[in-house]
Amino acid sequence: MNAVSAKLSAFLEQVTIARNQALQNGIQPSPALARANMANLSAMNGKGPDVRYVSDGSFFVETDSRTEIPFRIYSPNPTAKLPVILHLHGGGHMCGDLEIYDAISRRMAIHTNSVVITLDYRLSPEHPYPAAIEDCKFLLTHYQSLLGSVGFKDELILAGDSAGAALTATLSAAAQYSAQISKQILLYPSLDYTMEHPSIDAYGSGYLLEKQGVAWYFDKYLQNGEDRKQVSPLFMPVPACMPETLLIVANCDPLQDEAYAYAEKLRKSGVSVQLNVFEGMVHGFLLLNTLAEEECDLVYELMNQFING
Repeated sequence: MNAVSAKLSAFLEQVTIARNQALQNGIQPSPALARANMANLSAMNGKGPDVRYVSDGSFFVETDSRTEIPFRIYSPNPTAKLPVILHLHGGGHMCGDLEIYDAISRRMAIHTNSVVITLDYRLSPEHPYPAAIEDCKFLLTHYQSLLGSVGFKDELILAGDSAGAALTATLSAAAQYSAQISKQILLYPSLDYTMEHPSIDAYGSGYLLEKQGVAWYFDKYLQNGEDRKQVSPLFMPVPACMPETLLIVANCDPLQDEAYAYAEKLRKSGVSVQLNVFEGMVHGFLLLNTLAEEECDLVYELMNQFING
């Protein structure tokens, strides 16, 4: 077993106490509670840097003309032709939004000198699989028109953490989309909906992301009897044009084994993979910037080197 960083131990103890109290009080999980908890967690993220250009917009996808999908654009220099990062946020396919991830998107834009576009894709259980994928596909195929007068160059990077990494890897596995993607960045990714890797049990309690919570998220997301192996990015075929990949893994994360397996699969298929393991970190540690600022800064620097190096 890997030891949690002393930077996070007191915080994790508090989370465990709060979780046990909720269980004793008979509080049942719900989407509203999960979203409120993630919003509270984002307070540990701190405020992101100022970005010269920030603009909000929205679009509708062909499969749901009633639901407006908000998006936000960040550019440190809107007149320059910069790489474009499509940032797909995490949250178990149930949580997360533009505001919770605003600081992370800002840091991405500043540290990598890139245009960042993020979106409020539809969430489960109200919008189960594959609604979020459809929204992300629309962004991938229409992002240039959404940028308007903001400068950009023909270099597209997909970046996602946790469930957002699942969406990223799913798009990259589809040949018709991977051809448009220059690089992909997966931050402590969720890649296997079967939950069969040993780290799920080894780190499934007391490390912020709980095994029971993962199972609950997946049940709410995959509501229509989907073959969980078939829809897991880990088991999808690797297209010939699979983009170069940066993987960030926390070694106290129940999902770490599937990230290692994914890296090995891509390498065997000839894909360039850069794997960086953060010792003592837990799933979602980019949201804990005030506690692990040094580690978070290193993640953004690795992203910068991967995009611009």
